[in-house]
Amino acid sequence: MDKVLLLGIGGSGMSRLALLMKDFGYEVYGLDLKENDVIKDLKSNNIKVDIGKRFDYLDGTFKLVVYSSAFVENDVNLIKAKNLGIKIERRGETLARISNGFSSVVVSGTHGKTTTTTMVGHIFNKSFRVNVYIGGETEFKNFYKDARFFVIESDESDGTFLYFNPFILIITNIDKDHLNYYNWDFENLEKAFLNLAQKSLYKIVSMDDENACSIAKNIKNNIIYYSLEDGKADMFGYNLRFLENGIRFDLKYRDNTYKDIFLRAFGEHNVLNAMASLIASNISGISIKDGINSIATFNLPKRRMEKKWEKEGILLIDDHADHPTEVTATLSALKKHFPERRIVSIYQPHRYTRVSALKERIAEPFYLSDFIILTDIFGAFEEPIEGISGEKIYDW
Repeated sequence: MDKVLLLGIGGSGMSRLALLMKDFGYEVYGLDLKENDVIKDLKSNNIKVDIGKRFDYLDGTFKLVVYSSAFVENDVNLIKAKNLGIKIERRGETLARISNGFSSVVVSGTHGKTTTTTMVGHIFNKSFRVNVYIGGETEFKNFYKDARFFVIESDESDGTFLYFNPFILIITNIDKDHLNYYNWDFENLEKAFLNLAQKSLYKIVSMDDENACSIAKNIKNNIIYYSLEDGKADMFGYNLRFLENGIRFDLKYRDNTYKDIFLRAFGEHNVLNAMASLIASNISGISIKDGINSIATFNLPKRRMEKKWEKEGILLIDDHADHPTEVTATLSALKKHFPERRIVSIYQPHRYTRVSALKERIAEPFYLSDFIILTDIFGAFEEPIEGISGEKIYDW
């Protein structure tokens, strides 16, 4: 049993990797700066976690050290691992190395990855054993060596999604985010998506996203388009009906029509996520009809337009949206599903670099709100940037 150390194990992505590696027979150890509920859960799964900046038990018996983006290459633990000759990988590298042994469905894009990954997994799980990796809370708790498919929420933020060799690649959209890794050049980000697409067998691409379509033009075969705007797409969604408990819509796909499909979610963007999921499941051997039956029982992941409570006419919804495009999609959806209600937005900006890079756009979505409350920026592992704050968003 190989011993592995995960640095930053308390993060959402690393904690899921820890559980994956444990289920695959590794002896997993972890280090993080502070205790949280995720770490308590890992400990209850017999994963040994230390709290602090240094893992004192690192020695030559360890075969691998994996680190998250919260750790830098001159971290004392990484330096020690190098001196001991221990293999070092980033989280995405390890995940790709393991999942590449399966037929993989890789969900990529700036927005919608978590929901789409969960939805694909939900549909697949009705038909066969599947592994689902999501960087957050999920209904899929275990990983199996004998799974037929591996469904993965990829991460373009550090370029490690290029280690995957997808059987099916979904590109939901491509937007200006995480540009700090790409030398602040959007073309570099687009090239990375193109490189991933070119080594994928099947490519499922949103025709409604200009940037995704732009890179798809450079790919020769096995592209399946989906759209809510262009009836020439391989899968076309139309006749959307916005309800207080979800959304109904119709589909055309390869000369077949499917009527009155119900999805327990809000907004056009979630219909697009459902369409990509249905195509991926159909390529994998599941009929569109069976896929539609599956999504009727689908519940959105935690913090994806999640209803927290409703009392005396007040509905509280928790949503992860931190990018202007996502905030716009969320607020637009709520306007359509609840046209008679007032919308009060409480917004916690995420990461100083993101707020700085998007400051010309970040305030735009809130014209859809009737009242706005801005908080301080949640910096994650980043240091503050002078002149960048939650209060500044009001001025912009």
